[in-house]
Amino acid sequence: QLAERLGCTVLYAVVGNDEQAGIHADAQEAMESLNAEEVTAAGEDNYDRILAAATEHKSDLLIVPCPFGRDFESLGEDSTGTVIDVLTARWGAPLVAIRRPDAIGRDPTNHLRMILTGENAAAEEAARWAIGLAAPNARLEMLLLVEESFYQNFREALHSIQPEVDVSYEDLESALARTYGRLHAALQHTAAAESLHYELLIRHEGDEQPITPEDPQTHPALMILGNDRSSHDSQGEVQDFIRRSPHPVLVVPVD
Repeated sequence: QLAERLGCTVLYAVVGNDEQAGIHADAQEAMESLNAEEVTAAGEDNYDRILAAATEHKSDLLIVPCPFGRDFESLGEDSTGTVIDVLTARWGAPLVAIRRPDAIGRDPTNHLRMILTGENAAAEEAARWAIGLAAPNARLEMLLLVEESFYQNFREALHSIQPEVDVSYEDLESALARTYGRLHAALQHTAAAESLHYELLIRHEGDEQPITPEDPQTHPALMILGNDRSSHDSQGEVQDFIRRSPHPVLVVPVD
């Protein structure tokens, strides 16, 4: 749907050794239906080949299975694999990582959720991609999420300076809302102009896991994260969300 709606040129590269690079018949059929053009990918490692091909063809968006070239069961749920780690660290354009087979079956641009857990230099760029990818009449959500680890660390740090002062989840939720007030207003305005259904969600991590797949009516088909590549915390957060998400994850980087 995305290729047709945006008039995209679709390229694909077969990367890996003979066993890793085997394309299933249904995937090959999908490439043919998209009139996708196969391109070569040269390099020593899989991530080198992907980066070389994407750079040569000036790709605007990468779509990569996760883990790449590895069996999910053998790698385990605690790792995204070396290829995804390197791509999120080095690739300078947006990337979609597809973690699990049960992410397939819905148009991911019908329900999008952008997740922000603190100040993030990539937030505005991520929002632009969310608006640009959203299908007509899509649901678009901006989730401001107070993570449990951040709350506890912030609370301990504050107590070490001002023992008499306490802070609640609601205090941090309010601070996040103030931080992204202008972005929220801009998304409201743009969504109305583009006939999108926009909603601001503010939660702490204990309220609800934001990446569970139970109900397609309430849980998004595409997660969107900003990746501030100058921040180690931001990169770690991206890898953690990819690792846990049953849905495709769009990573939008800034340097």
